[in-house]
Amino acid sequence: MDKLQLRNQTIYQVFVRNHTQEGTLFAVTKDLDRIKDLGVDILYLLPIHPIGEIARKGTYGSPYAISDYRKIHPELGSMDDFKKLIHESHKRGIKVMMDIVFNHTSRDAIYIQEHPHWYYYRDGKLANRIGDWSDVADLNFNEFEVRDFLIETLVNYVKLGVDGFRCDVAPIVPLSFWKKAVSEVSKINPDVIWLSESIEPSFIKYLRQNHYEGRSDAEMYQAFDVLYDYD
Repeated sequence: MDKLQLRNQTIYQVFVRNHTQEGTLFAVTKDLDRIKDLGVDILYLLPIHPIGEIARKGTYGSPYAISDYRKIHPELGSMDDFKKLIHESHKRGIKVMMDIVFNHTSRDAIYIQEHPHWYYYRDGKLANRIGDWSDVADLNFNEFEVRDFLIETLVNYVKLGVDGFRCDVAPIVPLSFWKKAVSEVSKINPDVIWLSESIEPSFIKYLRQNHYEGRSDAEMYQAFDVLYDYD
């Protein structure tokens, strides 16, 4: 992605569940003309996948506790609704960015039963590295099956027409993974936008003191176009 061009573009963030009275992807599609009139270049959707039920926080759960990366939350709509939103956005010259949460899944994600070795464990129990994230379980990136599956997931969404990814707590995920992901996705579309949620210096220090992955902004720019620039 041309970073100089990206610097002058406007990103409009949408939490589908609360964006309209209906709370659906179809309702967002109906709102595209208004969004376009605001001067928006990129529509950024917070996670739109099914939410786990085990250890759920709040009534509806956090959209960052995902149970299946390759499905759409049924209350938000269908995969066809998502394709329609992408198509209609592109007709208006708007790119579509989606939130990707690859550090962890919900504690009842479909992968836990199918691939238990894909996960991080502590004292023999499914665990997460960050204490108050009690509704999720961390993936184990030492397992290359995990990396291959996640990259294939990204490639599939780019083939649907997704133009960019905002990557949740990306500095906690190995930088080698992101570099390969960018390389593989670029084979399909070299102009995909990569936005990393970077993290504060105090959080980086905490992670490194506990021997966890924790990358600085300077390191993350090796793979990403845009960061939060917390450090």
